[in-house]
Amino acid sequence: MGDLTLPVYAYLITHPSGRTMLFDAGLAPSHHDQTVSKVFRNELPEGHDVAARVLAAGFDPARVEGIVASHSHYDHIGGIALVPNARIFIHQKEDLRELDTGHDLVRTDDSLDLFGDGSAEVFATPGHTCGHQSVRVWREGGADILAGDACYFCRSLDREDTDQPYPFDKAQYLETKRRLVQMRADGNFIVPGHDESFLDNIPRGSAIRVSPLSRL
Repeated sequence: MGDLTLPVYAYLITHPSGRTMLFDAGLAPSHHDQTVSKVFRNELPEGHDVAARVLAAGFDPARVEGIVASHSHYDHIGGIALVPNARIFIHQKEDLRELDTGHDLVRTDDSLDLFGDGSAEVFATPGHTCGHQSVRVWREGGADILAGDACYFCRSLDREDTDQPYPFDKAQYLETKRRLVQMRADGNFIVPGHDESFLDNIPRGSAIRVSPLSRL
């Protein structure tokens, strides 16, 4: 087997009012060129951290008001320190030992109306970790679902196995995956956690906007 490149994503969610939130925060600059668990070698070139990407997209990282952390693995929360004024939305069951940035925390439950107007919902998708959560952004005809590591690859929803490393609870993960399969069948677009190929399959009407910043 050869090497496999896994992109690490953070998503900027913009509200018509001008408010901004992030879903995940990617790697920290200190993670660059580190090897983790003798398996993963991290790469984060200069200018590719979450704050630099938010700034390049025309927004001020200091004005991002919240970060929804899908879970507390380092490649999803590493960049939180670069977004200084955000509150961190993290599920009440999720392990906080790796989250020590000093930000205000909001401990979520199974569902949270992110902006308070029904436009985006944080909802629990456990299995990869005990407190994993995803975000559903509503748009005409359905929703775009930022699945995080509840769906690792585009192919994951078409497989019956776990199809990812280190699930916290395999049975729970598979049940969550079945829920995502049904959401896809209902016309929603599932965005996987670590698979760039979704960028080539964004459906018409999706709220997802692709730019040169979206690709490795």
